[in-house]
Amino acid sequence: MNAKDNQTLSTMLEKSMEAFTLGLELYNRPTVKYRVEGFSFYICNAWELLLKAKLVKTANRLDVIFYSNAKTQRSQTYSLSECLKKVFTDKKEPLRRNLERIISLRNTSVHFVTEEYEQMYAPLFQACIINYVNKLNDFFNIDITERFDQHFLSLSVNIDPLDSGTIKKKYPATIAEQLLRDQMDLNEETINNGSTGFGIPLNHNIYITKNKKNADFIVSIAKDSETKAAIINKLQDPKNTHPFTYSEVVNQVNKWISRKKIDFRVTNDHKNRITFNKSDLDLFIKFYGIKAEIDYAYKHVLGNNNQYTYSQKGINLIEKEIMDNPHDIVNILKNELKKPKK
Repeated sequence: MNAKDNQTLSTMLEKSMEAFTLGLELYNRPTVKYRVEGFSFYICNAWELLLKAKLVKTANRLDVIFYSNAKTQRSQTYSLSECLKKVFTDKKEPLRRNLERIISLRNTSVHFVTEEYEQMYAPLFQACIINYVNKLNDFFNIDITERFDQHFLSLSVNIDPLDSGTIKKKYPATIAEQLLRDQMDLNEETINNGSTGFGIPLNHNIYITKNKKNADFIVSIAKDSETKAAIINKLQDPKNTHPFTYSEVVNQVNKWISRKKIDFRVTNDHKNRITFNKSDLDLFIKFYGIKAEIDYAYKHVLGNNNQYTYSQKGINLIEKEIMDNPHDIVNILKNELKKPKK
């Protein structure tokens, strides 16, 4: 490409990241009531520019994103939906299905969106954000989290479950039916998809601890307590709180290492290994007792077999320890585990 086309490509990427950032800022403002619609507009704009930049880079020419419109006799750029199909050719790709759902919401927003769409689409929005960060890094080796703290990638949302009775009382029959139908469709696809690329559930978890140092706030179960709490024995769905399999944890950590350009290395027999593998994960699990902590791991009992899935908090623990000591952390854990227990 010539210098002018290269400049256009850079401008597309910069505007894409700006739209992404605006979408996050808009959604996380507590006083904004238009945030579902606004976020869907901005995130779609961010993805459209990113995918067009990817197509231009791959073809090494700018005209690849243009086509001739027979009706208007003018040259136009492809829509987001067309770009999505060109870059992600697998119709069942979780990222593609995620974005197709959000594109549909954006198109609906032009007409009518209720506040209940926030509860329905928040898991998809959160997955869409992570997908964008990862693909920006994969396509162009850009880590957008260098522009702001990574915790801003988490959405502040209303996650109260939808109640069909309340919806039917609140809205006319046609709108209520559409809302409940949309909710059922999204729930069914989330279950069938089974990938964090399609949806990342958002939960606030409360658990009882006797150690005040581990508590975010203190409550009492006494009847006359000013801050009352009830002990709830019903467990939350682990597919929401602990969505990552063993292999997915390894993949997530490696993506993070690549995105953050962490100089991770493991020296064995005078050779350096630069990827996080399952043996490394085993070390972290054993040393930190991850399987024994409900915050980090959930045990599924299937007959005589046990299987674990893991939370984002568990992944964050591993990433923090690697960040603090990327060269030696694995060997340190090995040596510590070899020491006799006192």
